[in-house]
Amino acid sequence: MIVTRTRSDRRRLAVAAVIGHLVVIAGAALLREPTLWLAVGLMGPGLCLCVGAATVLRRSVGRPGSTAKDLDERELLLRNRAHYAAFQGICLLMLVDLAYGLYAAGQPGSGSLLSSMTAALLVFGTSLPALWLAWKLPDDDPEDFEDVDEGIPA
Repeated sequence: MIVTRTRSDRRRLAVAAVIGHLVVIAGAALLREPTLWLAVGLMGPGLCLCVGAATVLRRSVGRPGSTAKDLDERELLLRNRAHYAAFQGICLLMLVDLAYGLYAAGQPGSGSLLSSMTAALLVFGTSLPALWLAWKLPDDDPEDFEDVDEGIPA
């Protein structure tokens, strides 16, 4: 498993996840007959990158979806802040989706264009809490991860 205990490691993964999401969104925007294979070629690797990076981030920042009984006060506050920021981000993404829907309404196959864009933006929105936490959390305390072998001579 990839160790992501530092803020810079988490931020690199967050940037990789955002790039993957943007590639998927670009593929969804191009999902029409003349550029269909280009869109599929973009969406496959982009989806692997964004889902892979977001999965590693969810493990490294804790569980943003954990129940309140599993978290202490600090973690609960961070989770609530992350979800509030993600809610605002999802609202922004849905405005982008609305604007794209208005554009796609005049295109042939507007239903498939809008559904692919909505799906791409929804997948991006689901990773926003982990992305927010990855960007905001400080470095982990190295003492928490030291293997202390007391009583064993060196």
